[in-house]
Amino acid sequence: MALRGARRRTGGSAAWFGALVLATGLAGCSGAIDGPIETLRSATGMNKNDPDPATAPYTANLNQAETGTYPNLASVPPPPIIATSVAERQKLTADLTGARTSTQSGGGTPVPGPVAPPPEVPPSIAAPEMASLPGPPLAPPRTPLPPLRTMDEPPLPPDTAMQVPAIASPPGVETSHQAPAPGRPSAIPQPVPSDLPPAAVQSGNPQPMPPVAALPEAKPSPEVAARPPPKLPPVAMTVASLDVAPGSAALAGDIGSQLAAVVTQYRQKPRTVRVVSYAAPATGGAEQLNSFRAALDRAQLVAKELSGAGIPAKQIQTEASPASPNAPTGRIDVQLLP
Repeated sequence: MALRGARRRTGGSAAWFGALVLATGLAGCSGAIDGPIETLRSATGMNKNDPDPATAPYTANLNQAETGTYPNLASVPPPPIIATSVAERQKLTADLTGARTSTQSGGGTPVPGPVAPPPEVPPSIAAPEMASLPGPPLAPPRTPLPPLRTMDEPPLPPDTAMQVPAIASPPGVETSHQAPAPGRPSAIPQPVPSDLPPAAVQSGNPQPMPPVAALPEAKPSPEVAARPPPKLPPVAMTVASLDVAPGSAALAGDIGSQLAAVVTQYRQKPRTVRVVSYAAPATGGAEQLNSFRAALDRAQLVAKELSGAGIPAKQIQTEASPASPNAPTGRIDVQLLP
């Protein structure tokens, strides 16, 4: 019961505080939101670690930035004016002139001379290990150079006894040698005759191919022989051949008389009638397809005439085939299948 009462009291205080914050927020405008927020943070203890505004650094800068306007990033400050006055330029000229005069009077810029060698260390103050070290290497004696001759002086005086030394074999040059005598190929040795008998020698030679074996004729088994012979595909019989010009949309006027024999044989023995139209050859795939379509259209015209003469349409087959020397382009064959 005590816990339930504590929960009720806590919930009542939280609801009252939430209503107070909501009413305060609704009563203020958009610019007065900081007041309720700071009040809430103070009531909940969230601002206990906030810096003191009076002693915090950069407080004035932050307040000024909050109240100030946003900077315009498109604005460019004016370039700095770098100019000297007449007096400054005269003073600079006088200083440079004086520096040049002092340099010329002193013989120009002094060139650094050679560095003096370090002084020798007396043996009394030198370390024992320094005494055992060898001294500095002595410079090799310098041979005096001969005097230089003048420009118009000859290389050798006419009364000199000097001679140019003769070189026995100049480096990089070989002495000439006599060419060797041309070689002669040696004779091929003759094979030693064999002591084997002629039959053994003949056996080493290539032998002719053996004759091809003649196999007996294969006989089918009794089961296979008892089976009936296989049925061969039916051979169509061409009854009429028509010639229609390629690209023509109509048949000749006497086509009925040419198809009369087909109708007569069909009535004697009803069977499948096949109409084959031959297409002209073409180079491309699309051209070849169009040629086959035109040939099939010509076969449909003949099938329509046969259907009108009394042959059922379901007994008529139409197809297009490529032309050949025996079946030129535009030829239409009417065949009867057995």
